[in-house]
Amino acid sequence: MKRAASVFTLIAAVLMVGTVARAQSSTSPQGAAAINTAAVCGSYSSSPGPDTTALQPCTDSSNNGQWFTVMSANIKTSNTTDLFISPSLVTGLYTNTQVKGKTSGTPSSETAAATGSVAVRVLLDCTNCAPADGTPQSTTANFTTAGQPDPNGTGIVYDARIQQLTATLGQAITNTCLDLTSLTNTCPPEEIDLILSTTSAHTFNFIMLNVGNGQHTITVQARLNAGQVCTNNNANGSGGVTCTNVNTTLGSSVAAALFGLGSVTVIPVHLGPGFSF
Repeated sequence: MKRAASVFTLIAAVLMVGTVARAQSSTSPQGAAAINTAAVCGSYSSSPGPDTTALQPCTDSSNNGQWFTVMSANIKTSNTTDLFISPSLVTGLYTNTQVKGKTSGTPSSETAAATGSVAVRVLLDCTNCAPADGTPQSTTANFTTAGQPDPNGTGIVYDARIQQLTATLGQAITNTCLDLTSLTNTCPPEEIDLILSTTSAHTFNFIMLNVGNGQHTITVQARLNAGQVCTNNNANGSGGVTCTNVNTTLGSSVAAALFGLGSVTVIPVHLGPGFSF
């Protein structure tokens, strides 16, 4: 339960900071801005495991990381307007891996792995994006275009970690637990526990070309992923993911990913006629 308490302490601290502002936004012909609240998810592979009721899962039924709307901003543009969009976001990752030795028999190599990541995408005129209240995107987002250099809206990674712990352990043998006279062995198994927790802020610049005149909505979404070792099935991630649980019998892990306070600025510009990606 100590491991679970550490996760919840970290999450509570970020959430308290995140609730200072709730998706406030402003708009004008000269630009737009917004600030956000916070969201969190977690994933566990542990036996016996900690209490996981305080965290919602990061992945859907197909093991794909879920998108959350961070914030949105409105802007009115002219016919030939391009947009520079700069989302800044506080992100946090928590990973905890533990391996134990056997209580009897030949020691074996045990492995535990924990992963976490936060990716961000910027969408133009999304018609069905989830609200910025911590609700995950339950359906595929419908949008006009996504900010370059992520034209398919698969996300730019702001933060990612893979933590894996492997060790060959036996029993912690002492004179107290090993009685050679009565041939009794009550020695506990050896354990190694590794915990990493980081919080940092990131900014990335997205570009949208010739968005057309009228009123537009810019939606910033973050994809939270935690738990198994997952890899994209192709280069840009549009083909889904394949996830593998590498934890062995005596290996366990805890992982959580979150985003906290953030802001986005949207600046209308006019790039040269020949500019393209």
